[in-house]
Amino acid sequence: MKQSDAIIAWTPARWAELRPDTAGQVAVLPAPDAEGAAKRFMMRGGAGSSALQALTGEARIARLFIDFQTLVVRDGLDPQAVHRAFLAIDEYRFRIAPDTEGAEFEDPPEED
Repeated sequence: MKQSDAIIAWTPARWAELRPDTAGQVAVLPAPDAEGAAKRFMMRGGAGSSALQALTGEARIARLFIDFQTLVVRDGLDPQAVHRAFLAIDEYRFRIAPDTEGAEFEDPPEED
């Protein structure tokens, strides 16, 4: 799904007492979240943010990788779990190192 259609929902690992069922977990969900699945988590970003919609294309990509860093470094989520969740976002898959599990090419290279 496109970044502009993706809700990133997570609960910081340190908040296990507040939300034990989702502490240290992340989900990338399609917007709109008609079933309310994102409400299970303490934090939400991505498509739910009006600030994201106002950013340019390059700034949106930067925001995506800043969000990744925030979940991992600040909030203590497992980097591989965040990576697997973010693979649902097209712009993430197209911009990670091409030899990384789950990476794709936006425009597949032509074969010689």
